[in-house]
Amino acid sequence: MSTPETPLPIDVELTGYLDGELDADARHALEARLAADASLRARRDRLAAGRPDAAAFDRLLDDAPHDRLAALLAAAEPRPQPARRTANPLLAIAAALVLIVAGVAAGFGIARFALPPEVQVVHGPPASWREAVAEYLALYTDETLAIIPDDPDLRRTELAAAGERLAIALTPDSVALPGMTLKRTELLDFRGLPLAQIAYLSPEAGPVAFCIIANGKPDAPLAFEERDGFNVGFWTVGGIGYMVIGKIPQPRLEMLATSLESRV
Repeated sequence: MSTPETPLPIDVELTGYLDGELDADARHALEARLAADASLRARRDRLAAGRPDAAAFDRLLDDAPHDRLAALLAAAEPRPQPARRTANPLLAIAAALVLIVAGVAAGFGIARFALPPEVQVVHGPPASWREAVAEYLALYTDETLAIIPDDPDLRRTELAAAGERLAIALTPDSVALPGMTLKRTELLDFRGLPLAQIAYLSPEAGPVAFCIIANGKPDAPLAFEERDGFNVGFWTVGGIGYMVIGKIPQPRLEMLATSLESRV
C-alpha cells in the first residue's frame, strides 16, 4: 500500500503563511518571493482554495448529539443479568457513534498535511466574485505591493493585456486614482470568466483594488457593501462588472468609484 506523499517544504511554509503562523521575518521574506514569482503566487492561491474549512469540523463537534449519546450510555449502565446474557446492544451503538464523531474530527487534523499535493480537499467556493476578490485582497499587506518596482511601461503593458481579454480599453490614465500608486494588474479567472485586478498602494489605507469581470450580467447602478473589513463599491455596465475595494472610508470610496465609472 502506498503512503501519502510528504508535503513540499514550500507548501508547509505557504500553509503557515495562510494560517498566520509565520514570524514577522519569515512572513516578510515569503511575501517578497510571492511578489516576484507568479508561479509561487499561483501555488499559494491553489493551497488557499483547497484548504478545508476548520470551522465546519468545529461545528460538527458542536452539533454532535451529546445529550442523546449520554442518555444512551446512561440507559446502557450494567444491570444484574444472567451470566451468559449477550452484550447490551445500546452500549455498542452509543460507543460506535462516539468513535465515528471523534474519528472524523481527528481525521481532519491528520489530513491537512497527509494528503499528497495533487489531492485537493474541496470546500464551498466563494458565493460571488466580490467575495473571492475580498478573500484574495485580505492576503495582501503593504509590503506585498511596496516591493514592486514602479515601472510605467510594464503597468501600461499589463493594463493593455487585461483590457484586450475583457474587450475594454484600459490605460494608466483611465484607471489612475488620486493619492495612490498603481502597482500591478493581474489577469485572473473566476469560474471561467476573465477577471482583472488592478492593485494600488495607498499611504493611508494600504492595498486598494479596482476589479473588472466580464460576467454578462445586466446593468446595475453603483451600490455599496462591506466585506471582510473592506468597503466595496460595485456596478455593472454592458455585461461588465466593476468593483472598488479597500479599507478606506465609504465617502472617499464613493468618490473613487464614481470617478472610475465615468472613465472606464
